[in-house]
Amino acid sequence: MYYNQYVEFIELKKQLKSQKPAPCYVCYGDDDFILDRALSLLTALAAEPKPFNCVDKEFATSRDLTDELMQLPLLGDYRVVVARGKVDKGAVEKYLEHPNPAAVLVLPSYTPHDSWNRAASPDIPKGGVGVDCNRLPLKQIIPFVTALCARTGAAMDEKAITLLANRCGGYMTRINSETQKLAVLRANGRITEDDVTEQVKADTEFVVFELCDSILAGDPARALSIVDGMAKNNDLVAAFTLIYNRFRKIFAASVDPDGIAGLGVKPYQVSKLKAEGTKYGRLRLKKVLDALESADYGYKTGATTVYDALTCFVAQAAYTNN
Repeated sequence: MYYNQYVEFIELKKQLKSQKPAPCYVCYGDDDFILDRALSLLTALAAEPKPFNCVDKEFATSRDLTDELMQLPLLGDYRVVVARGKVDKGAVEKYLEHPNPAAVLVLPSYTPHDSWNRAASPDIPKGGVGVDCNRLPLKQIIPFVTALCARTGAAMDEKAITLLANRCGGYMTRINSETQKLAVLRANGRITEDDVTEQVKADTEFVVFELCDSILAGDPARALSIVDGMAKNNDLVAAFTLIYNRFRKIFAASVDPDGIAGLGVKPYQVSKLKAEGTKYGRLRLKKVLDALESADYGYKTGATTVYDALTCFVAQAAYTNN
């Protein structure tokens, strides 16, 4: 029933209520908040005494892990074993051939944050279940934010929530904290898009997305204005990586439109990348990537500052697309 199965985080709670847990869960994704929530749901399967029934650590050897999994729970139905770090997949699969029915193995896999990427599922051991803990779609963020605002009698419409999610890069840790701040600020009132713009600092990823859109639109004035704002509020070094990742995917879409999904791109962005790849063409995109590589080399070798390198790249790239 569970073999090679994948579930979204939102479905995990429903499954744990309606059926027995799987012998192994691999929780992966780029949203630490969601991944930690998934771990909390799974470790809650362990009854008191928690120090014995729930073990969370890195194991020195596969034998140590297997020995831990074979122990029976004390005063409860399940023991939960969270194995941190690198785990021998072969050893896990061998254990899962005849798992302890009273043990639940949890393997967390945190993914570095990177806009325009959706963490691909890791290689799930046979007999395990993959739990997708990537950033949630907007339709699942809206009810979360709405309920959080209601605690102070505040309300936020869908447009404001959309802007909030974008300015937070889609990460629930920031969405959670910023929503609570706005809900207190506008207790018993309405939170508007202007409130979000004024009170919530735009995540580097969101700003870079706007910057790339300006470059692609051939609007150097707006693009340079965004760079000036980033110099005050954002990480310019991280911006280079994010810019490269987006243009690399657009270029890939222009070369192999059908293969772009294999790069871990979120499904709803595939069509956008294909359209951009077709519109701007390989030659233009290659020039943008070459200019970015030159700017990146310039600041890394000390020939120029990060700000000057980014400014020169943006001006050149934006004019290239005119």
